[in-house]
Amino acid sequence: MLISIKKRSNVVIFVKLYSSLFCKIVFSETDSKKYRYIVVRIYINNKIMLTEKLNNELINSMKANVPNGTNLASLLMEILFIGKEAVYRRLRGEVPFTLSEAALISRKLGISIAQLMGKSFNGNALFALNIINHAEPYQSYHSLLSGWNSALMKIADDKYSEMSESSNLLPNFFSMKYSVITKFLLFRWMYQLDLINCTDKDCFDNMKVPDNLVEIQEELSGNIQKIKKTCFIWDKMMVTFFINDINYFKSINLFSDENLESIRGELMLLLDELEDISARGTYRNGNSVEVYISNINFETSYSYYSSDSMNLCMMRTFGINTITTQDIETFNYVKNWINSLKKFSTMISQSGEMQRIQFFGSQRELVKRL
Repeated sequence: MLISIKKRSNVVIFVKLYSSLFCKIVFSETDSKKYRYIVVRIYINNKIMLTEKLNNELINSMKANVPNGTNLASLLMEILFIGKEAVYRRLRGEVPFTLSEAALISRKLGISIAQLMGKSFNGNALFALNIINHAEPYQSYHSLLSGWNSALMKIADDKYSEMSESSNLLPNFFSMKYSVITKFLLFRWMYQLDLINCTDKDCFDNMKVPDNLVEIQEELSGNIQKIKKTCFIWDKMMVTFFINDINYFKSINLFSDENLESIRGELMLLLDELEDISARGTYRNGNSVEVYISNINFETSYSYYSSDSMNLCMMRTFGINTITTQDIETFNYVKNWINSLKKFSTMISQSGEMQRIQFFGSQRELVKRL
């Protein structure tokens, strides 16, 4: 933003504000010290306004998210370990909440700091880069999935919960309960990044996935079905892409014939499950599921999750890693993007019986030729 303050015809002060945080001043006269107070006042007022705006957004979000029948002041005393008067000074706006206090409140009440920041900084969004720690891949991946599971359970409990996904990969939440498929996906990622020792051809067999990682994946696979309304748009090449990966590792002698037979069996079971859900248009618990097969290919996988209390969108990146945000503008953009893909797709849930039979039949033929 560029502000021009004209005091005389030959004296113009230019104040350039970057992200509303600091300013650069250029004077047209060297003896313009008497105008510096104008710049300082603009900077101070702007900083005060920004702090007040963030603080007010936080207070309004707390009031909206506090459980019914709970006194907000008493709750904040417990969360922040501060006295009653200190809490009320913050709620009246006399003293702003610190960043550490806002983080504690966010964790306890489920308030999105990213969304608050997005409201105050137009055109900006905060993203969480959910990258697995290479030094401790199993533990890090378990922590990532546990966080996802907690968020998913919070969303699924809402009677208006909804999710949609457009994917060019095997449906992640469904494949998680198939041990060989999930082991291969993790193995492929670790092999690419040299996180696993493959000096001999038995390295896939010797790779041991921790029990707690298997358990959290199975739990996630079940919890996704608790969402009340779900829509999947699948790239028709998703099984082909997966089979290409398997064939590559088979060609370099890192995937045995026994492993090939095991993963073929799991892929057949996965296709049976997906076809059953598509035919019924619901999960077995009665929650609605729409399934589309896209006639165009996707460059990556997108998804969004929403409820009355949370909006979240996700983009797959770097194999099994993700980028997520609760920024409402980004959420709406991802939601509109996924929904726009329906115009290129054929619905095979409940309706589209012939297309459904043809699609799953062709996928089974691909698996048989593995």
